[in-house]
Amino acid sequence: MQNKVQFMPNSPSPFLTMFAEEMYKKRYAKCTIETYIKWVRSFILFHNKQPPSCLHDNEVEAFISHLENYQGQNKV
Repeated sequence: MQNKVQFMPNSPSPFLTMFAEEMYKKRYAKCTIETYIKWVRSFILFHNKQPPSCLHDNEVEAFISHLENYQGQNKV
């Protein structure tokens, strides 16, 4: 692929690189890809770098609850 995704040079995560390249192939906007990568990376880090294939509905709900609680604390 000659037009590699330029905003993820030497990414330490093959999964995130593959994810970004697939979105690029589907012609997502660069800022959309960057935002998705940010959220996916946050999700993975929140769950102590477990492979995404091991994470299911309960983990998604825990992450969303964490975000809700975190945003609620910042509003106080």
